[in-house]
Amino acid sequence: MTDVAEVIQRVIPNVIPDENLVRKAKSVEETIKSRLETILGNYPEIEYRFLGSYARNTWLPEGLEIDVFLLFPESYSFEELEKVGIEIGKQIVDSYELRYAAHPYVHGTVDGVEIDVVPCYRLKSPERIKSAVDRTPFHHEWLKDRIKGKENEVRLLKRFLKAGGIYGAEYRVRGFSGYLCELLIVFYGSFENLVRNASRWRRDLVIDVENEEVRVKKGLQNVLVIDPVDRKRNVAANLSVDSLAKFIERCRLFLEEPSEEFFIARESPVSAERLNYELENRFVYVVVFERPPIVEDNLYTQLERAEKRIKKLLEENEFQVMRTGHHAGQNCYLLFETLSGEVSGVKKHYGPKIESYENSMRFIRKNREYSRFFENGRYVTYRTRRLKKVEQVIEHAIRTQHESMGKDVSDYIRYGSVYSGREILKLDDLLHTLADFLGVKE
Repeated sequence: MTDVAEVIQRVIPNVIPDENLVRKAKSVEETIKSRLETILGNYPEIEYRFLGSYARNTWLPEGLEIDVFLLFPESYSFEELEKVGIEIGKQIVDSYELRYAAHPYVHGTVDGVEIDVVPCYRLKSPERIKSAVDRTPFHHEWLKDRIKGKENEVRLLKRFLKAGGIYGAEYRVRGFSGYLCELLIVFYGSFENLVRNASRWRRDLVIDVENEEVRVKKGLQNVLVIDPVDRKRNVAANLSVDSLAKFIERCRLFLEEPSEEFFIARESPVSAERLNYELENRFVYVVVFERPPIVEDNLYTQLERAEKRIKKLLEENEFQVMRTGHHAGQNCYLLFETLSGEVSGVKKHYGPKIESYENSMRFIRKNREYSRFFENGRYVTYRTRRLKKVEQVIEHAIRTQHESMGKDVSDYIRYGSVYSGREILKLDDLLHTLADFLGVKE
């Protein structure tokens, strides 16, 4: 049987950037430095620093991105910091777009390499931070020496997580951030040691990196990793319980049957015939609408909100919802699977208990389409159901309830379309997600 350590040794060369890529990165770094020295001649009070995985040499060959932080004195107002930071960022990169975290920053490229130029405040203590990005220089200072000699252990972890689709703290993924990866390696010492410990993790675990302590906290619903820079902050706050569960499962499977396959992201192709069979035998529905031009994290939070709203309306109309999901590609998609596609043309309407004299008489006198009867001493009658099919409920929801589905999404979902059954196969942009949603494998 293949040994865990043996597999790790075989994988390591694949997670280390080769000499050509390192040379390319260094060349771009020098270009950025040269441009910054010129630009900051007009802003002597502003410093710059290279931070993040590139600066700590924990980046993957496929994940080269250089983070440049502009450190402003506290005398700058927040508005000035944003304005000047964007102006400088535009001059550094060859092409750019504005992105948003705690505040706007410039994302662009230099000689084809992705660059983030992020303004923040130069502070003496993390207790004085004004926005989340102000912590980043402190994170770097805490990690830079502790991570030395363990860079490839971090790379192994990142590739392991990427292959499982749980790397990245963004809302679309809700997985492990790069900073969290580095802290876990510092804490456990190596990738193998982390995997062996994580295979026994529980969701009420507290990992105190600074104090080198693991403990259980009763009532905790997800793992908590205390930020050594800010002990009030949970570094794993964006990690979903399901992403945590996937990681624990992957660790267990890797230990049971070590293989290089755990470090390779693969799409399991599912034939159109198999998908067609599933869609003919199940009740699956997809809402499709134009993608709003908003940042991804905001989009995914609103998609989740819309998904939950429609699920609630389906349940209120007595449809049993088996699973829901959402996806954003060229368009936006909300997915629903129900136990049935249609319910009875009537629904029960409950009245008062027989003990309530006045309410009972009001119920009796009301002119109703159906006669009344009793269930456990309570009045009951039937009402005609207006929305009998799942498609009707979903159509009604997106046309009349769209305003409760997210500020930006609401303006687009109201013009969306509902697909069901085999016609869902027309949505090429959705097919891989659809296979996952249906739990289908060849």
